[in-house]
Amino acid sequence: MKKIVKASIAAAAGVTLLLGGAGTFATWNTSATAQGATVVSGNLVVEDAGTEGVWTANGSQTPISIDDYTLVPGDTLTYTKTMSITAEGDSLQATLGLSPASITAADPTSATDQALASYLTANATLGATGEGISGTGSTFTVTPGAGTVDEDVTVSVTLAFPYEDADGGHNAAMLGAVSLSDLTVTLTQATA
Repeated sequence: MKKIVKASIAAAAGVTLLLGGAGTFATWNTSATAQGATVVSGNLVVEDAGTEGVWTANGSQTPISIDDYTLVPGDTLTYTKTMSITAEGDSLQATLGLSPASITAADPTSATDQALASYLTANATLGATGEGISGTGSTFTVTPGAGTVDEDVTVSVTLAFPYEDADGGHNAAMLGAVSLSDLTVTLTQATA
């Protein structure tokens, strides 16, 4: 086929396509406005309620100064504090927990500090009481349901330094020191 014939066929096809767009190839289209609605997201907050926390030892209700207390195997220390919790969401469930970084070796290069931090972290438990709070051990669930949990909750952190089965089992932690300055309660949305 000659170039002129090919060019003529291509030109005719192009003109046909251009004319087709201005003609009867349009589709029907319509629209209507639907009833509007507003969606509001929920809320999840845990924060200091502003009251001082209290340290006690070995089940006594008498407060102690944690900075002056010398821990030995068999001791149990408990920190009790009021925290404000807000949880709002129809299907929201959140887990109240203790941050893994709450108990750290005072000197990260000290083997005795690391050993004491390890023993206390392994035996740390969290307690919580209040409306919408359920659970035991170290995991508590906050469930507002169709409403809102917005209240002060009593949270307690218990650090146990239990006796070891073998004599001298905790010798690695003798003269160890830990930092509790980052003791942190977390509130995390539970995933389905």
